[in-house]
Amino acid sequence: MTGRDAGPDVRRRRLLKAGLALAGGAAVGPGLSGCGKASKNPVPGDAAWRNWSGSQVSAPRAWLNPRDEAELAAQMRAASGTLRVTGASHSFSALCNTDDTLFSLDHLSGVVSHDVQTLQATVWAGTRLRDLGGPLWDRGQALSNQGDVDPQSVGGACGTSTHGTGITLGSFSSMVRGVRLVTPQGEIVEADAEHDAEVFQAAATSLGALGIASQIRLQNRAPYKLHEREFLEDLPSVLSKLDAYVRDNRHFEFWAFFETDRAIVKLLNETAAEDTPPPSLELPVDHVLDLASEIAHNVGGMDGAMQKLLTVLHTDSERVGRAHAIFPTPRNSRFNEMEYELPAAKGPECLMEILETVRKSGIRTLFPVEYRTVAADTCWLSPFYDRDTASISVHQYHKVDYRELFDLVEPIFWKYEGRPHWGKLHRLEARQLAPLYPRWDDFRRVRERLDPAGRMLSAHLRRLLVTA
Repeated sequence: MTGRDAGPDVRRRRLLKAGLALAGGAAVGPGLSGCGKASKNPVPGDAAWRNWSGSQVSAPRAWLNPRDEAELAAQMRAASGTLRVTGASHSFSALCNTDDTLFSLDHLSGVVSHDVQTLQATVWAGTRLRDLGGPLWDRGQALSNQGDVDPQSVGGACGTSTHGTGITLGSFSSMVRGVRLVTPQGEIVEADAEHDAEVFQAAATSLGALGIASQIRLQNRAPYKLHEREFLEDLPSVLSKLDAYVRDNRHFEFWAFFETDRAIVKLLNETAAEDTPPPSLELPVDHVLDLASEIAHNVGGMDGAMQKLLTVLHTDSERVGRAHAIFPTPRNSRFNEMEYELPAAKGPECLMEILETVRKSGIRTLFPVEYRTVAADTCWLSPFYDRDTASISVHQYHKVDYRELFDLVEPIFWKYEGRPHWGKLHRLEARQLAPLYPRWDDFRRVRERLDPAGRMLSAHLRRLLVTA
């Protein structure tokens, strides 16, 4: 008898046992069920490269870490085979994979220059988002938006149209005002809206297919603080108020679970209030997620109980602080992710079909579905090109084969005209992707001009960008 057809008393006992198991696991420590923190991310010099979740692994023949732009250009001229670049290795897709030459931009980090009148700043592309907020604040600037994690590099975030939430706010690609690019031939190309505008439009979301961006000029804004509220609400109530939530809040998102109708809602709005002090006690959220995932995937019928337990354990919260300190939430519990970007009006219907389909399938999963909104932009390969967007993400615990869940859900995204997030897992190829992007051929023309020999095209990028 599974958790879905067990009676309420049986489910209640299982939930109680799960809670005891979690409490016991927290007391014993991260060795329980082998679900402690994953090993550190690899660095140049390691035998193999792997991404944050562990789903992508490759063994580059050379893994180079240039000290400056000149060395980057020289190394690209001298390198053989396919050239790829990695930042924080936080993409779930195979964008960085290569068995030839992999570049790290860890040394190309920091603010190059800033303009107090335009509120623009030029930064090295290897700069991690978590290292950018403070220096921008000191210069009287702030990013207009961020996502809820911040280890990514600026180059990677712009190159894949990484985003936060807010229907009036675009992705990182939409913030780009200029790009300095090192081509595979080692030449330096600078582009913006006034100079080489086609390269600029292609480079704003480039997938690393044109060369390696060394510097990016970002349009920022004046510093600001945010008030964050996070609370539980019934999913039907959230959906009934969806338009108002999106309209009346600078940032709005929610997480919906497959086996409970309780959703977690998060709102962020600008404020002049005093900063809230850090909590005196930090709950081990990532450890709880790991333990709950172990139970959900190893004990029959317990995935629903674990989802309910997570909502029971959730506490409403509020905090105030500088925007760059409020946007991110630490994420150490690892997972794999699929995300599609849909026309905004189709988001709710798509979400409900995903929830119902997975519920009926019996597939085990713990992580909720994330729902966000993003403003339209004009970047040629941005998934948000020319349409306001509902962004829907599906996750699976990193120790579990994600393919059963993702293969079930992905055709639903296709049905609603979804475009995949470039940095996350999907199955589409060039012949299916090309019709989704009106400027596809323009991007191809620029790519062939800057990289005529296809040196930036790994097997993954050839599958994405080259039609037969």
